[in-house]
Amino acid sequence: MSKAKAFQKVEGVPSLYHRAGIYYARLSIGGKRSWRSLDTDKIRLAKKELAKLQSGRLTEVRRRDEPTLHEAIDEVLRFRATRRNVSRPLSPDTIRYHGELAKLAKATLANRKLSSFSDQEILTAVADTGMSASRRKGLFDVYKGAFKRAVELGQVPLNPLAGHIPAQVPRKERQVPTREQLEQICEQMEAMFPEAGKAASMTAKFLAFTGLRWSEAKGVEWKHISKDEVRVEGLNGRLKTQRSRRQIQINPPLRKVLDEIQNIYGKRGRVMPMATIRNYLAKACEALGLEKVGHHDLRAWFCTWCLSSGVDVNTVADWMGDDPTTVLRVYAQMNEEHKREAATKLQ
Repeated sequence: MSKAKAFQKVEGVPSLYHRAGIYYARLSIGGKRSWRSLDTDKIRLAKKELAKLQSGRLTEVRRRDEPTLHEAIDEVLRFRATRRNVSRPLSPDTIRYHGELAKLAKATLANRKLSSFSDQEILTAVADTGMSASRRKGLFDVYKGAFKRAVELGQVPLNPLAGHIPAQVPRKERQVPTREQLEQICEQMEAMFPEAGKAASMTAKFLAFTGLRWSEAKGVEWKHISKDEVRVEGLNGRLKTQRSRRQIQINPPLRKVLDEIQNIYGKRGRVMPMATIRNYLAKACEALGLEKVGHHDLRAWFCTWCLSSGVDVNTVADWMGDDPTTVLRVYAQMNEEHKREAATKLQ
């Protein structure tokens, strides 16, 4: 269904429509037909706003209510949260991340009226924060979104950041270990740490052969494991996205690790033997002269392992709880040996 068909005409009132309970005006701007939200679900208010809009007085009325920067930031965050479908709400982690960015944005620039800011002032302030590239991009998006929303509401005439595109965050190249190196790391942990090394080794393999996020792995209990698959339901039911709720079919190496964990610890409660292995991994890699491997690198290892083994990207994305684009852009790390082998297949 097209966007236009989603709007319902209000009988007896020219140019007035409604969709999902909100009223809209049908306008002609620069010779092109477009929709404009009247930001109300009340028919009487909608008629008044439409009349103001058609007389040219709506913009003047709304500009008298021009928000400050901090007010505009709060408004755009509220708008982003409420425009999502009820069945697809923002995850707690996303809401928390937006809140952190809003706090940083408010601390970076003073709380003045929106129209008092220039693009250069905002760009300079973002660049001078000294934060990481991804943090600066997120901060820029908050400011740009706040202005965009204010323009949509008719509170300011233009968005000074509309023509600016933040620098792309460079892809993080992860030096994931080979299958043989992963085995060496696990053996090294067992040798270096007689008491905890075996648990650390099994935990590392569980992460590597499932591709689970760390928080997801901590939430996997034996009741989530059947003969053929692992159900991912999150830690205390909390998941990063709706795609995160999934099933991972058990591969042979994973089956071997699960059997090993069961033989040592039994089938009670949480599957993963240890709550954290970061220090064990770091010390084992240092002893072997390898690049340091972390929890997130083991997720990248799983992705690379699957793709190198010939598994199609859509299946890998389903197993990882991500979309194929993210899987290829963020996690896939093909080494030179794999590229050379792939080149020989082209005849």
